[in-house]
Amino acid sequence: MSHSAINLLLSLLLLAASAPAPASATTGWWTWTPGALTPHFAFQAKIGGDILHSACNSNGTPNFPTKEPHKFNLTAQPRAASPVAVIGYYDEEKETTVVNFNCNWDTGDYEIFEEYGATNVLEDAGAPSVHEDTGLAAVELGHYGGQRLYYHDKDKRTNVIAYEDNTDWRYLGPVSRMEVAGMELAAVQTDGTNVSVVFPHDAKNLAVARYYEKAKNKWLLSSVPTPFKDPVPTNNTEPGKIGLDYSHPDPFALESFRNGTVRLGIASDPDHVLSIFYIGVDKKLHEITETNDGQWRVANGSEDQDWPEAGEDADLAVISPMGEEDVWIFYQSDHEVVQLHKRHGMWMKPANVSTEEGNSGGSHGHNMPNKHDDAGLTTGAKAGIGAGIAAGALLGGAVLFLVFRRRKKAAETEEKPPGYQNQPQELPSNADRTFELVGDTPMASQQQGYERNITSYRWSGPGQI
Repeated sequence: MSHSAINLLLSLLLLAASAPAPASATTGWWTWTPGALTPHFAFQAKIGGDILHSACNSNGTPNFPTKEPHKFNLTAQPRAASPVAVIGYYDEEKETTVVNFNCNWDTGDYEIFEEYGATNVLEDAGAPSVHEDTGLAAVELGHYGGQRLYYHDKDKRTNVIAYEDNTDWRYLGPVSRMEVAGMELAAVQTDGTNVSVVFPHDAKNLAVARYYEKAKNKWLLSSVPTPFKDPVPTNNTEPGKIGLDYSHPDPFALESFRNGTVRLGIASDPDHVLSIFYIGVDKKLHEITETNDGQWRVANGSEDQDWPEAGEDADLAVISPMGEEDVWIFYQSDHEVVQLHKRHGMWMKPANVSTEEGNSGGSHGHNMPNKHDDAGLTTGAKAGIGAGIAAGALLGGAVLFLVFRRRKKAAETEEKPPGYQNQPQELPSNADRTFELVGDTPMASQQQGYERNITSYRWSGPGQI
């Protein structure tokens, strides 16, 4: 997959169960639009279940019309409270192994563009089956290595699968072998292939997993605010060997934190310093951040910010472009979508997202990358989630990931699909397969009674299968 004009990767979690999923049903991403770095967001409507999105032709600030909301045209409708994740990547040829949506610059809608083959991604990647209430986080590494999708397996462990041109889908192993204490996930690209993932690991602490390409064990784990005991646990450390270090008082507590219902977001600054955001049971937005020596603290001044109170069960979207100082946060408050924007280390005044039709203006001093400037496209700030302008139109696309739960058969134990390998593996680059994740297909595995999997449809056109 080459990278120049924009496509957006839309990851949706669609479950057949009727109970609300505990993971976030709101997500955010960003694009380069004319003269501006523009944040976008999407969430699931509580009535009707549609995945609504801000106008794809927003410029500088997002626009979310309420009279006729923009929505993704999905053949398979998501269940209530479906976790959603959206990322983007450049695609020079506009030919991929996934379903694409393009941005209609005139209307602000995403429209189905191209469709290709179908397969069971988890089975082919040799990845563990998905938990019925999994969280979902996605990161696009751009020129550094394709896409990463983070999810929970049936044992509540955090795993990662990857898509790259020369390997197709493959399982990269567990991020952590610990059983999570909450089904929320958030991830951010920090530098090149390096990614940080955050999730609750007990009632009072968050786990932060950092991927280092050159490290022997790849993922190094830390606990916030109570640290883990030495040696530092990794993705290969068995849970029984991971413990908390209570030899020193905790520097702070996670105020109003409830591990089972918390909404999380994570950001990284140009120096790779992390900040974690969460909405507490007090309906306030909280921020904790790293210090220069790698410790954690409550962010200076965050408790005094005049940030609007979140609505009941409000979701959270945090947008942090790699290599940029900008951070955007979106959440619902009093029937409005609130936007918080951090520029050059300073938080701007909170604002409600515009609900009027039309493009939003404002370049905020960002320059549009030249589509012919390869050096510009490969910089950290633009290679991850970005957009190019071609023929005067912004091109956007989307890939749909659907995770579903099959009905359990009475007195039947779960079987493993043929060829299942619960371990990291490489797929051959010459494999004659194409991959889409866009629906619930009656595959052979369904007839054999496998309860949970990721499958896909071949789309033949807008609204058709």
